[in-house]
Amino acid sequence: MRILFLGDIVVQSGVSAVCACTPMLQKQYQPDITIANGENAADGKGMTKELYNRLKAAGIDLITLGNHAFSKRAFLFDTDDCMDIIWPANIGTYAPSRPVLIRLVNGKRLAVLNILGNVFMNADYEDPILVTKQILRHISADVILIDFHAEATSEKSIYFQYFKDRVTAIIGTHTHVQTADEKVENGCAFITDAGMCGPYDSVLGRDRNEAMDHAITGCSHYLPSDNASLICGLVIDIDDHTNRAVSIQRIQLRPGPND
Repeated sequence: MRILFLGDIVVQSGVSAVCACTPMLQKQYQPDITIANGENAADGKGMTKELYNRLKAAGIDLITLGNHAFSKRAFLFDTDDCMDIIWPANIGTYAPSRPVLIRLVNGKRLAVLNILGNVFMNADYEDPILVTKQILRHISADVILIDFHAEATSEKSIYFQYFKDRVTAIIGTHTHVQTADEKVENGCAFITDAGMCGPYDSVLGRDRNEAMDHAITGCSHYLPSDNASLICGLVIDIDDHTNRAVSIQRIQLRPGPND
């Protein structure tokens, strides 16, 4: 099994870049399934039904979320029409009851989970390790991939060490900066952060001038950047006999000087 995973899709520029590049990436890497984190797609915070449909039409099979899952409240009423969304399992009782999705891929049961970290996240989510343990006790799958949406590299590393023998891949998201620590250990693929699909000339997807003004004056309303986006993601190969990861490869496509 080959999985293509795209990092946090950020604002309109990121959505457009993902829609344009996904068919090309699928042709190049020939994945069996394509997954993306879409929690920043709607103006930097949240998801909408319109954006969901655009990403699905472009070839994204499953979409994970994150700490901004509730930012567009109207989306909570569209969940029955957006069945390929994975909600963070430990975000709270108001989330739709969809903490894990299982899909049949090449005859294998692939389970995808979305879990939030707690360190430096400015919220008190349910304990990610305890929630993950509870979920794993109640699912049956050949391959398990977790999008661990967290800020602290230490928390992501601890989470990986705790679950590396029980799952096939743990992909860190949230910081929007792709790390260079990808590895396979004990048959589990890991990276601290997959990076973002969002405006390259920006501050994590935010207009750079507005971000600097906020740093100096404290005044802010979060103005998304509309500059051309880079694409960050991963390709993970999984052995069909052992159901364990054998390789993980980073992808980073930066916009050209004329974009």
